Amino acid sequence: MQDWLSDYAAALASEMPDRSIDLPPSSQLADSLLDLARLVAEGTGQKINAPLSSFMVGRFVGVLAESGVAPEAAVALASEIAQRVLEARE
Repeated sequence: MQDWLSDYAAALASEMPDRSIDLPPSSQLADSLLDLARLVAEGTGQKINAPLSSFMVGRFVGVLAESGVAPEAAVALASEIAQRVLEARE
């Protein structure tokens, strides 16, 4: 999977104005993102929510990164928020 992600990241980066951005997530960040996607899919009972929430998390991380927040911290915060939303819906 990692080889495909690297190739896909390079292809995406080639279309970006700032090609210095490192798109592939680190192993730790990838694990956190997969945990978050699993939490959402299982917590909502709808697998379709995982990729759609991942899109929203990507945007969330991008906005927070502009304020200097590390991606790992932003994903951790997104996971906490997802957990709160799921608990509020129970």
